[in-house]
Amino acid sequence: MSMPTNTQQTFAIAVLLLSGALAISCFEPIKPTSKVAHQEVPQEAGKQDPAPELTPTLTPEELEAEEARLAAEAELARLAAAERAAAVELANTQRRERSQKLFGEVMEPLTEAAEAYSVHDSLDKSSWIGRDQEDSQEDINELLDTAIGVLGVSEIATTRQTLRRLQKEIRDLQSGLVKDREARLSAPAEEDLNKLQKTFTESREDYSLHIQEAEEGIAERTADIADLEREFVIQMRAIGVELTVDSARSLLSTVTGDDFIEMCVVFDNVRGVTVQLQELTEESGESLDAAKRYYGSYVVLIHMMDRIQVDLVRRINDEMVPRLKKLSQEAEVLIRDAEENMAEGGDRGIGEQNISSNALTIRATEFYSTYLGEQATEIMERNQELQITLRDAQNTLDTVSLSSEVAALMKEGSRNFAALLKLDLPDLKGFENAELKAEFERLTQKMNGVN
Repeated sequence: MSMPTNTQQTFAIAVLLLSGALAISCFEPIKPTSKVAHQEVPQEAGKQDPAPELTPTLTPEELEAEEARLAAEAELARLAAAERAAAVELANTQRRERSQKLFGEVMEPLTEAAEAYSVHDSLDKSSWIGRDQEDSQEDINELLDTAIGVLGVSEIATTRQTLRRLQKEIRDLQSGLVKDREARLSAPAEEDLNKLQKTFTESREDYSLHIQEAEEGIAERTADIADLEREFVIQMRAIGVELTVDSARSLLSTVTGDDFIEMCVVFDNVRGVTVQLQELTEESGESLDAAKRYYGSYVVLIHMMDRIQVDLVRRINDEMVPRLKKLSQEAEVLIRDAEENMAEGGDRGIGEQNISSNALTIRATEFYSTYLGEQATEIMERNQELQITLRDAQNTLDTVSLSSEVAALMKEGSRNFAALLKLDLPDLKGFENAELKAEFERLTQKMNGVN
């Protein structure tokens, strides 16, 4: 039998809602400029002067330069569009190849989770004896986490890991620089050491060499990071997440950056695995068992996406924002202590400096909390759209008959997953000053446990 009409209508509504996902445009139209001058017009006696007319007065040379500028801008736009198209095509190829490699590994937890979901509602919600829904949900969550781990592999994840490694190496080199510069101050000159002392004593010249090598290492890694950040932007744009280099740099420095990137990577791989399920469903003909198995795995993939979004929002609201509030409260206590110290005769210069530093921390925590709140709101808006797809998919699984129908729905679902990736990230470029940005980054490192 064919799919019920109400299911078709529900799915049509889901497609319409998901197709409205927002995307950030990277190119703003460039308006040509032209020079204008006032042209004097003789007036008849007794008549008021009319409003002055503005007419372009470009010389042939200026007109030629303007045409050349517009042509250059058009060429840049063409090259950018070509680069983007090539990046998308590369991402599609990589997704296909990656999903084929991951498919066998991910199917086992997906199938087991689908079987667990099929009996979940028939269990008691809570029971002292025997298996209940709480036990079932724990097993399901474990299977979903296993699938998430499998699907978290991609070129984007590799780029992020390389960036983190380079950033850590820079921090280590900077820490070593501080120690070497301090040690150089009291180190003896090489000419003052005898042959035996030179074998176990670092001279001033040795420390200078260490410092030079560290500075060169920092410069090299900084250049590598800049290249990788541009590559990261291209990779994210290719899967539908619009970023600039500045917004990518900000995202990578936030406490939720890794979670957000993992979500995007997993969602992108879900698209690839969904295509594999769709093709297998089509190949199975009208096999009801095969259709249910493959579509059941597809439904589990949607549950997995829901888990990622909900868990990230929960961590923001229940862990990260409260931690920022605690840091703000600690800064308020330190401000009161500094004020009391000054009132009791403490050094006013030191006290005012400490108050200023802690006031900056409070402003940064407020800024950070606002950013995280906006990010959580955006993710939950996308999650509401995902819930529509989830309800429709579950309803279809319960009423599935012909494999051709579910194959078509999985194909549409793959396109919907792409739309779910188009998130409007809160803008982090609105820092009031460099000090606030530095404090923001310090808080991020503190919340991430980075020394």
